[in-house]
Amino acid sequence: MGRLAQRNRNRENRQRKSVVVIGCEGKNKTEKIYFSNFTSRECNIRFSTGNSTDPVGMARDLINFMKEEDINVIYGDKIYLILDTDVNQNKQEQINEAKRICEGAGIIIITSTPTFEFWYILHFEYTTKVYQNSKEVKEHIKRKINDYTEKKNVFPIIKDKLNNAISNSKKIEQYQLINRKELISEECNPYTRVYSIVEELIERNK
Repeated sequence: MGRLAQRNRNRENRQRKSVVVIGCEGKNKTEKIYFSNFTSRECNIRFSTGNSTDPVGMARDLINFMKEEDINVIYGDKIYLILDTDVNQNKQEQINEAKRICEGAGIIIITSTPTFEFWYILHFEYTTKVYQNSKEVKEHIKRKINDYTEKKNVFPIIKDKLNNAISNSKKIEQYQLINRKELISEECNPYTRVYSIVEELIERNK
């Protein structure tokens, strides 16, 4: 049986619950460690395969993963691509191209400026500080979690502050919109939309 015919048959026979799929940098374990804390019987989280670190490559890796694993929004699956804008790294053109690729596949792009760790900071405080680079963000979180590393599972430390982080994220989003910033861009500094994935995972865990 050809691969296309097999894939169509899989769709017809698919019985499993819908899943949440997250695409993130192949070399970066920070996001995988964090989001794995939400996995449960009610909430099946899958991580895209691939080793790409650039936005376009990550988008393509995620689409290939969707095809191989029969992932599709028509089943109620939610698919996210997490990108760090990494200010001053000239990534905007690639981010725009990744956005174009994802739109046709039902993939939701989640950006953090400059980096994912800004989401951690918002558990502790609301800030509109403009960061010069990702290193500044990581230095900031170390003032809150002094033994922080990218491989540390910080969830047990910050989980009680989750509602605070969601609230602060939404306040910053409104702040940036009022200031006419394009959200999926490095000029929207600071910013993270990670809260929208977390809200989805919380809802699935009810």
